[in-house]
Amino acid sequence: MRRTPATFAQALAQLSERPTPALIWRNGDERVELSGRVLVNWVEKSASLLVDELDVESGQLITVSPRQHWRLVVLTLAALRVGAAVRFGENSADDAAVHAALEGHLNDGVPAEHVLAVASPALAFACEEDVSDPVIDFCAEVRSFPDAYMGMEAPQDGDDALPEAGITHGELLGEAERAASAVEDHTVYVPLKNGWKERALLITLGLLLRDGAVLLTANESDVTPDVLAQEKAVPLSGE
Repeated sequence: MRRTPATFAQALAQLSERPTPALIWRNGDERVELSGRVLVNWVEKSASLLVDELDVESGQLITVSPRQHWRLVVLTLAALRVGAAVRFGENSADDAAVHAALEGHLNDGVPAEHVLAVASPALAFACEEDVSDPVIDFCAEVRSFPDAYMGMEAPQDGDDALPEAGITHGELLGEAERAASAVEDHTVYVPLKNGWKERALLITLGLLLRDGAVLLTANESDVTPDVLAQEKAVPLSGE
């Protein structure tokens, strides 16, 4: 039986042992499949960028756009990896250390200390539009960071993980397991009708903890019976 990890770092280490699909992303004809190992590599690289390049410290706030994109999922997990608090929204709070959003959807005058622009094409190496200070091109920068996060910043149990949901880092894994406790299928389509927010994150994390795979899409129209059959996925029950 799979052991329950005690920390987020242990959960990622457990996930990294999987050569099988963990996260599948579809946007029209675009398809990205990340094994557990590859997904964790992206999270670790992103965590290193946050700490080594942007000086993010444990306990600070990172805001993430709720728009659907697999790289925003990665950045959310990376923020939790380094002990940050994550809030979802198109605009950042005044006290946010970092705000992450898709290119073309960055609002002017974002008050965050640093702004990360994420390329919209699924496998782009850089943003299609020119990015200038203070905005940072996430896709162009993240590739240079190591596959293993070696930073000292880590979650503290009592610190906020998802402040809007009242969940601390010490409660995060337990809440994720509860969110996915009724899901029995191995590959599950998780609709993002309300965007990439706390509930979708908890269900996604809970499924990954249980060795499941998650199918996310940019649009509901991307999920047809043929797509579900190809991915051997079932819709999340009750959605």
